[in-house]
Amino acid sequence: MDNDRHLDTIDLEKDIVQTEYNLIEFLKLKYKDGIKKSIRQLESNLKYLSILANGMPIDKNEDRRIRDFLRVHFDSLRKLSIPA
Repeated sequence: MDNDRHLDTIDLEKDIVQTEYNLIEFLKLKYKDGIKKSIRQLESNLKYLSILANGMPIDKNEDRRIRDFLRVHFDSLRKLSIPA
């Protein structure tokens, strides 16, 4: 079970990075529907990763790595300048 959760966190991190890349591309193209969908997906995945990480019995280093990842990507989301 722990291995499944670990794989879920890895998959979520990859998906978060890919979604951020897509969001940047949509911003360049000014594709509003893609921007909105990407933001919702990004927020959802970040929240889910946070929930998974809080419920996992993981070692100190893994916990730190996930928390740093979350902090960096929540900050990136917050700093994005998104057109109205």
